[in-house]
Amino acid sequence: MLPASSVLLRRWFHPCLLSAHTMANPSDAAAKLLFGTGVGMLLVAGFGFIEGRANIDEPSLGWLFILIGLIALVLGKGLNDGNGPLASAFPDESAEQLASRVRDDVNESIKEASVGSAWAELEANVLEQELSEQE
Repeated sequence: MLPASSVLLRRWFHPCLLSAHTMANPSDAAAKLLFGTGVGMLLVAGFGFIEGRANIDEPSLGWLFILIGLIALVLGKGLNDGNGPLASAFPDESAEQLASRVRDDVNESIKEASVGSAWAELEANVLEQELSEQE
């Protein structure tokens, strides 16, 4: 029997435990990261303007934060819609498609490694034959 505190923690973190077992879609993960970065950059710029560290009337470093934040938000929106410059780098595929693609890549690399190993064995045999013929 589990202690009461463990049961309480399991109930509290149940959604976190469920999400830990699922594979994140690369497109969704990158879009969330870009949205978070964009909002964070806009918050930093806003706090800079509020505290008087940056001035709205003159160009300053605060405008760079706004520009980077807006670019991150636009890239995140484009990635979320399935188009844009980052759509090819972060595919919008399901967990099954991702697992299948990774499995195919692993099988291909194993096949390439075995072919490389076969070539190395063949080369070693040829060198052995050449050395034995020379002696």
